[in-house]
Amino acid sequence: MDPQFWHQRWQTSRIGFHQGDINTHLRACWHHTEARPGTEVLVPLCGKSRDMHWLAEQGHSVAGFELSPLAIGDFFAEAGLAPLCQSEGPFVRWQRPPFNLYEGDFFRADTLGRQFALAYDRAALIALPPAMRPGYAALLAALMQAGGRMLLITVNHDGPEEQAPPFAVDETEVKALFEPHFEVKLLQRIEEGRQNRRVAAGECRFFDELCFVLKRY
Repeated sequence: MDPQFWHQRWQTSRIGFHQGDINTHLRACWHHTEARPGTEVLVPLCGKSRDMHWLAEQGHSVAGFELSPLAIGDFFAEAGLAPLCQSEGPFVRWQRPPFNLYEGDFFRADTLGRQFALAYDRAALIALPPAMRPGYAALLAALMQAGGRMLLITVNHDGPEEQAPPFAVDETEVKALFEPHFEVKLLQRIEEGRQNRRVAAGECRFFDELCFVLKRY
């Protein structure tokens, strides 16, 4: 996606992708990562997600990557935290333990020379059009340590492919993208049906949420 698309979304508060509550799959399935307290969690395209607070409550530090400084500023302001900002490679790092949020293009994260044992993606993969997904999967493979685990949440629906995110990424595509580098296991599938606004509006006939755990080879 054009970076300006996301900057405009935040500038105009068109952030329907932001969830006010902790994600249901995160609460139910995080234990499948076998995460140990104290381990840092990579959160790509993190926005101002409250899920990062939940991860911190489990004893983790968080390394989030986000393009919009408005999103990062909102995250710290809503938490009542005053971060320290400094340049780090191609990013501006906003730091207030246990949070390190990197402002910039996530696709340059490999320039920091870091690797992670844990990762969490609720809204990153499904925000990317098809042409960008293989590069995203390859980047995550480079950023994850051998044996590292990632909780991945996607959606599947039959809405028009050219519509705005969240894009449909079904189980078959997840396996095609990640199985060259990860063991992939489907943990949960929630069929939202007419409870989903797009189904209720007639934009699509079904809308499912899928939760996977990935383990780096």
